[in-house]
Amino acid sequence: MIDSLTKLPIDAFATILVRVLAAVLAGFLIGFERATHSQPAGIRTHMALALGACGIMIMSIMLPVQFAHVTPNGDPGRMAAQVISGIGFLGAGAIMRYGFTIKGLTTAASMWTTSGIGLIFGAGLYILGLICTLMLVFILHFVDIIESWLLKKRNVRVITVCFNEKDAETSDVIHILKDNLDVKKFSFNEIIESGDVVIEANCKMNTDQSVREIFNKLKSIGDMKSIKIE
Repeated sequence: MIDSLTKLPIDAFATILVRVLAAVLAGFLIGFERATHSQPAGIRTHMALALGACGIMIMSIMLPVQFAHVTPNGDPGRMAAQVISGIGFLGAGAIMRYGFTIKGLTTAASMWTTSGIGLIFGAGLYILGLICTLMLVFILHFVDIIESWLLKKRNVRVITVCFNEKDAETSDVIHILKDNLDVKKFSFNEIIESGDVVIEANCKMNTDQSVREIFNKLKSIGDMKSIKIE
């Protein structure tokens, strides 16, 4: 079997080197984009993923050729399939939870796709690998800019307001929260002994919205014991 780029056999040193370098370069480009967004999985992680996937793909192709006289029905796709399914566990490590906000989903997806790109280069499909690499970098970097332009980014927050019913009206607190925030759910808790009321509001806030302004509006309707935002 002859490589389409080097015009040499697939087990030739030059062929293996070109495939590995192409996969590592793809991992570098994708990892660099993630690193510019301060993601936990950056250049080294993506390069290592691409390298490992490429090596496994080359090995899975070469093993049936090497042992064709022993196992003539070898399937190069088996080992590659295990890479695709197994990389999900590593990608899960890039997903983190900050309060009610989930971070790292895009990085996890890029890690999974990078492993696939490594397999593609390992199989010697250079044009497909180049297209996938450029497309993934475009999606990660430029689509993020387009998305920020089309959609106003909002963060999921939880606001907790504690006050005494003698000092403020519950309806006034709810009214201010509804008028200034996109509230998805309210929860209420009353402390019988002290008469304190605790209101939690799960809401979405614009990234440029002033938290201090909301706090001042809440304090203007009466004495607040505490106001917390997460």
